[in-house]
Amino acid sequence: MKKICIFTYAYMHPHQTMVNFHIENLFSGSAVVCAGKETTFQPVKRTVFDRSSVSPTLWDKVLTPVNELANKLKGLPQQSLIGTERARIIEFLRREKVDAVLCEFGCIGAEVVSSIGDIGIPMFTYYRGYDGTMRIRSLRQQRLTARAFEKTAGLFFVSKFLKDNLARYGLVHPNSHVIPSGVNTEKFHPLDKKKHKFVAIGRLVDKKRPDITVRSFCEEAKSYPDASLSMLGGGPWQERCQEIIREMRMEGQVEILGEQSHDSVMKHLQQAEYFLQHSVTSPEGDAEGAPTSIQEALACGCVVLSTRHAGIPELVSEGKTGFLVDELDETGFRTLIRDALTGNIDAEKVGRASREFAVSNLDNRLLIKRLESVLSEA
Repeated sequence: MKKICIFTYAYMHPHQTMVNFHIENLFSGSAVVCAGKETTFQPVKRTVFDRSSVSPTLWDKVLTPVNELANKLKGLPQQSLIGTERARIIEFLRREKVDAVLCEFGCIGAEVVSSIGDIGIPMFTYYRGYDGTMRIRSLRQQRLTARAFEKTAGLFFVSKFLKDNLARYGLVHPNSHVIPSGVNTEKFHPLDKKKHKFVAIGRLVDKKRPDITVRSFCEEAKSYPDASLSMLGGGPWQERCQEIIREMRMEGQVEILGEQSHDSVMKHLQQAEYFLQHSVTSPEGDAEGAPTSIQEALACGCVVLSTRHAGIPELVSEGKTGFLVDELDETGFRTLIRDALTGNIDAEKVGRASREFAVSNLDNRLLIKRLESVLSEA
């Protein structure tokens, strides 16, 4: 294969490390990109088609409402790739002599492949979490996805859970592959661990229930003044978490640091004994795929304390590389933290197993070779 085009939301998004890794490294960095917009975060330079730069013509302004009405009557999402934008994208792909297309996220894949999947270029889609859980619950999205699958060359999923979840809606493709996003295990590796140092990383949103993480830690750690919890990430639950810390007078042991750089995340994980994440399915149906933060924690030799949620059990071998409880089992989660603080968990032994698992199964340099192999077969 000579060249691939990656379709994604933004070129580049600072929080979409797995997509950025593909843009930078797939086929020795020869990829071009078709993005919904360009940002100022561009650590690598690639040839980009910015979809937001397309100015609608008079014909587009006539065609758009007609197309939206037609899609509505067909029970499809109202927005689709049409008119000048569609023509410009096809022109870009042909001018760049693209051999295959990789749509990062199922929502993009459904739109793009259903519209231009018949132009003679093999097209693939990568499902990562929201796209294969909350978004796919929409009947309109299911219908569009089914149409796209008829033209799709193959699918990738970061977890078997996502693949199985689409199958629940009858959305199955014969050329499907489970390939986690992975982590650079050479960069993410353990350093000297700080005893009783806990870390939680990720957006403070419904599907991570950071309030359970904070409250559980505060309840169990108040008798262990050497224990600390650093939470890296911001979001709508941040103020509630701060309130819990104040109410329980744990300001000296728990800190919420907000969004941090990738290097800061790495340093915290390298020094932490334990990684906490109480993931749940949100009230709207949003769920994880295979959390990157857990993969990074395993690579750094952390003991993962989390939940039996989505693709997490595919990453964490219970009793060997970490420990899991059911979603919303706050009592069980507190018990895991208590076991960590009282020495009932051999953090050194489990951390070693975590690191070994990550090196063998989650190194993104190995996983990208698997991805390239499937794409090349097209």
